[in-house]
Order: sequence, then C-alpha cells, then structure tokens
Amino acid sequence: MNAASKIVGAALDGVAVGLALAFILFVATCVIAISTGSPATLPGLFAATAGSENGALALEFQPNFAGIAVVIALSVLVSVVMAVRSSIAETPGPR
Repeated sequence: MNAASKIVGAALDGVAVGLALAFILFVATCVIAISTGSPATLPGLFAATAGSENGALALEFQPNFAGIAVVIALSVLVSVVMAVRSSIAETPGPR
C-alpha cells in the first residue's frame, strides 16, 4: 500500500472515529441531563437540559458545530500522524 492511500485511509478512519466520539459524548451529556434533572454542558461541544412538556419528558439539546468539527479534526490529525509514523518506521533504512 502506498503512502498516499495510507494517509487517505487514515483520514477517513479519523473522521469515523471523531464522529463516533462526538456521538458518545452527546449520549453521555443527554443521560447526565436526564438523570440529574439539571442542565449538563460539555463546554464548546454540547449543552443539554431535561424538562417536561405536557407531562412528558423533554430534552433540549444545543450542539456547537464548531466544537464538533474540532473534535473530528483532532481525531483526523492523530490518525494521519500515526499512519505517517508507522509508514516511516516500515521503510528500511540504510544498511
């Protein structure tokens, strides 16, 4: 596998991992808001507030898309750096 395809694959993996991480943080924030009955906030990412509307449980969720993009970008960066470092380690040096 050449270096360019490794980097592109690592970038796509980073996007998938970043989205998965953002979703897990979203679920955790919502669960905390519902279980405590008070607002839960991950600064720069999400804010969730539990309440009731017409007697039913309601959840107000406010995402910060810039923060989510930063999480995804950091995940891509880490993934690409790891791929580049592993490809450098695999190349044989001078003998």
